Amino acid sequence: MVPPETAAAKPVADPALQARITVILKAHGFAGAGVCVYDLSSARLLYARQARRALLPASNEKLITAATALAEWGAGYRFTTDLDTSGTIDADGVYRGRIYLKGYGDPSLSTVGYQSHTLHLKTAALSGFVTALKHVGVKKIAGRIVGDDSYFDALRAVSVWKPSVSDDCGPLSALSLNEGIEPNGGFTTDPPLFAATRLTALLRHSGIPVSGGPRVGATPSTAKLVYSEHSPPLAAILALMNKSSDNFFAEMLTKGLGAAFGGAGSTAAGTKVERAFLVSEGIAPQSFAVTDGSGLSYADRETPLAITQLLTAMAMRSDWPVFWRSLSVAGVSGTLADRMRGTIAQRNVHGKTGTLAVASSLSGYVKSANGEWLAFSILMNRRPIDVAAAQAAQDAIGVALAHSRPAGTVVWTPSPAASAVPRW
Repeated sequence: MVPPETAAAKPVADPALQARITVILKAHGFAGAGVCVYDLSSARLLYARQARRALLPASNEKLITAATALAEWGAGYRFTTDLDTSGTIDADGVYRGRIYLKGYGDPSLSTVGYQSHTLHLKTAALSGFVTALKHVGVKKIAGRIVGDDSYFDALRAVSVWKPSVSDDCGPLSALSLNEGIEPNGGFTTDPPLFAATRLTALLRHSGIPVSGGPRVGATPSTAKLVYSEHSPPLAAILALMNKSSDNFFAEMLTKGLGAAFGGAGSTAAGTKVERAFLVSEGIAPQSFAVTDGSGLSYADRETPLAITQLLTAMAMRSDWPVFWRSLSVAGVSGTLADRMRGTIAQRNVHGKTGTLAVASSLSGYVKSANGEWLAFSILMNRRPIDVAAAQAAQDAIGVALAHSRPAGTVVWTPSPAASAVPRW
């Protein structure tokens, strides 16, 4: 458990590193940035500059979503999409009645083609439902496919979003196919109908005629479960979300948290669960404002100290390797694939980036030159922001941390068996 924010004192003496970071910030025109660096190995605060200032985090908000999801569901959790029936099937394989496709918030439900070309992840596939119906002997459907997304509320976007970010996330729905993206590249206006339509077409193409057109509706309580498609484990979902900074996945997870643990499948309920998780880890409520799951909201606020505390809390968990591996790797993968290449930080810094018109951020972990594990958060706000300059400063700080040799007694190492908990 991370100690209260008031326990964070002034940084311990490390003049060389402190001076280097300060010089980097000023040289790139970001003297007003918020920065916090904590030595996980020796439980010491190494650097703090406006670390208690609440700033717009951009996609660093996904760190909160990922951490809460991992803590609440566990790394092995799989989302489901069900196929339910309410009719009958005769000896000739003719099914009479409606077939319900009910979603439970799987952000990865997709066609095989979308998996191959976009997600690059084998996950729940629409074709699985066709195979399942064939398996139970259905040869013809005298009825229709009904899409059911009642597990979530009907809001397709987050209410506090600016219109300018509407193109950065597909429509939110408990039953969503291909992240709500239609074959023409645009967003569907009716996700459950879109999924039902695609399943109807797939059935017909596979040789199973469907007499009625697709509809949207609620699955009756008397319906029988025929088959469930499952997503890959949450660990894989988080890796896709964090590495590519997928806004849709983050917002779907947030609504899912609300439905599973907050009493309603809404963004408001989901963010309430996320805020409660932060507080449970000893992070002061006044140090954050969580209004969505992706960081697209301009109402989100985090302090660099709070994010660093979150990173510390996650490092204390036995499933920390899952969280750590979900992050982009400098010079190797995700949104950091082209950054810090050819430096000591390459393959070392594991971080989450964030970019908005007025914000740029980078938070994560890095191993120092003498083997110390460091957690850090860099939040930069400016209207408008020079993203190239901001990223150059962030990368330079990442390299400086990788070069650093903080002196201290090691009290923690990244092992599931570690019992010593760093203290602020």
